[in-house]
Amino acid sequence: MKKINLFILFFPLLISAQIELSNIFSDGMVLQRNSNINIWGKSNSNESIKINVSWNSRVYKTKSDKKGNWIIKIPTNNSRETHNITIKTKTDSIEINDVLLGEVWFASGQSNMQMNFKGYSNEPIKNAQYLINKSNNSNIRLLSIPRLASKIPLENFDSKWEISNKTSVLNFSVVAYSFAIYINETLNVPVGIIHTSWGGTPAEAWTEKSFLENNFEKDEIKNHAQNKWEAHEPSFLYNGMINPLINYTVKGSLWYQGESNVPRAKNYAKLMKVMVESWRSNWNQNIFPFYYVQIAPFKYDGPENVNSALLRESQLNAMSLIENSGMVVTSDLGDLNSIHPSNKIEIGQRLAYWALNKTYGFDEIIPSGPIPIETKIDGSKVEITFDYAKNGFFNYNGNLRDFDIAGDDNKFYPAVIKSINNKLIISSPNVKIPKMVRYGWKNYFESSLFNLEGLPASSFFIRKL
Repeated sequence: MKKINLFILFFPLLISAQIELSNIFSDGMVLQRNSNINIWGKSNSNESIKINVSWNSRVYKTKSDKKGNWIIKIPTNNSRETHNITIKTKTDSIEINDVLLGEVWFASGQSNMQMNFKGYSNEPIKNAQYLINKSNNSNIRLLSIPRLASKIPLENFDSKWEISNKTSVLNFSVVAYSFAIYINETLNVPVGIIHTSWGGTPAEAWTEKSFLENNFEKDEIKNHAQNKWEAHEPSFLYNGMINPLINYTVKGSLWYQGESNVPRAKNYAKLMKVMVESWRSNWNQNIFPFYYVQIAPFKYDGPENVNSALLRESQLNAMSLIENSGMVVTSDLGDLNSIHPSNKIEIGQRLAYWALNKTYGFDEIIPSGPIPIETKIDGSKVEITFDYAKNGFFNYNGNLRDFDIAGDDNKFYPAVIKSINNKLIISSPNVKIPKMVRYGWKNYFESSLFNLEGLPASSFFIRKL
């Protein structure tokens, strides 16, 4: 009797590959509505793939390349139903369920973005219980990217989408979540929020390698950590925590970082610009919105020193360098002894003000506190005109403080302040010919200048009058 070679008989089954998808495609995900979203994966080489989506009746077809990789664009609409997606080859089929079409944002940064509803040791989240108690919301979906530094760009991560509830929000970024719930409540649409942050990390680590190499000298961009922690290696967090996301269609990005770059404040505005360019270029989604948080006042190396003021200045300058961006000012939320302000919910809402005004067209929502835009000298007085102060100013807790003015001798004196509409008139009896004006120019100060919408002004330094 002739023997049958079982290995040969079943060999075709052994090489028949299953469909592989990124974990970003999981039950409960949110896809960007009214857009052309990407779906991608792996299968056998040169294999036909068919995709059905429940929000329309079309069958979408593509073919994998010789390595088995495939990607396809599929249009979405504004359907408010719960949907499913079916992906098929000749030998395999995957179904993704409970899919929503809505607004998708990703949030990145260091510990202030990472901070969840449990807070840190001796550093609580103000009004955490209020937001936790209203967190059962199936129209908000959460995705947290695990912390992972990598020398090479990664394609996947070990995590899944979760529905917002009192359990899932506990370990999620408060800033990102409060942004999401404000957008959800205002637009009345589903929101998917992707959180990818790591405490204590610098902006260099979140920037793609080629963009760093093309814009900085080698001695500018390096691992500055004394212990050479991998999470500080340039591009390592981009590789491990941003790159796996870049094909996923998003509406925009949020950023809360800067504390780890205080010692290198001089190049931070440029670094932010290059980081955002690396994201936008690799995402290939044109100039998507980038809204970020200015670091809050904190004592750092001494309350009267100015290292963090220089970093705040770089962040303020970055807003004019980065197209389609906006900055949240937190000068009223700082804590002398805590680098992690407790009012994270307010910070997330302020990020939402930017998105609602600039991305979604709510012109009546003022997204920022006063920002100086024009300076004039009238004898011994300096007149500064502010944007985002159309209705004038308000100063909490008494007179305006922390304004200084200097002349040719570079000696600063406390300034006398008068306000007229959206202008401040600044002077000092000790300065006849003013040359410089500054506000809040130290590591820690308590903001006193606000617009009538209750949003604070950034610290600033005008050096050439």
